[in-house]
Amino acid sequence: MKKTGMPRRGELVICRITKINPNSAFARLTEYDRTGMIHVSEVAKRWVKDIREFIREDQYVVCKVIGIDERGISLSIKRVWREEARSKLNEFKKDRKAEKMLEMIGKAMGKPLDEAWERIGNKLEDEFGSLIKAYDIALKKPELFKAKGIKGPWAEKVIEVIKKRKTEKVYELKAKMKLVCYRPDGIEVIKKALKKAGDLEVKYISAPNYVLMGQGKDPKRLEALVKGTAEEITKDIQKSQGEASFELVK
Repeated sequence: MKKTGMPRRGELVICRITKINPNSAFARLTEYDRTGMIHVSEVAKRWVKDIREFIREDQYVVCKVIGIDERGISLSIKRVWREEARSKLNEFKKDRKAEKMLEMIGKAMGKPLDEAWERIGNKLEDEFGSLIKAYDIALKKPELFKAKGIKGPWAEKVIEVIKKRKTEKVYELKAKMKLVCYRPDGIEVIKKALKKAGDLEVKYISAPNYVLMGQGKDPKRLEALVKGTAEEITKDIQKSQGEASFELVK
């Protein structure tokens, strides 16, 4: 859900790391479309020798807003409890899936995502609290959904897409990877190798652990994709003075 204005001090926010310096990192607050700064002292609860051991560019992290002034927004990763981070990230993933569904609805109506938000997205959030709740009502109580003010072709298309999506089973597969590179530029080697993930999601756990995640309707094709990608990544690391391994987890 997009928010206006500025975040509150103490608020938990989803951030995407955009730039890493030796003593700080910059991150985009996805919900507010603003940029904040994470000082190296706020990255982890233990001493940080190399900030890149804990975060990487394009990684999504949960931060706590610890300061707002004329210099900008100050953020902290270490002040977020693990359960808080897990809960916030799960909520974020659901919101992303919901937006993806809205994009599908928009395409079915011949409209881009921005227009889908303008036509129904914002109204659905206002009326039902979230897109997820709106979709649930559209599936279980379509008449109530229409009575809330979403009428006409858009309402019919929402219900049609949601019902179709509900009947399609989506499989998920993960590959737990251990990646270590002993070269001086080892972190850059790992980052380059992980770019082979393509549309698959990569989640950094803690050095040297990563998770490669994928979803699909065809389990065999999904397994071939995740396994093949994990093999490519691990081979690249092994060829570059490193150690790498993976295991599939359903």
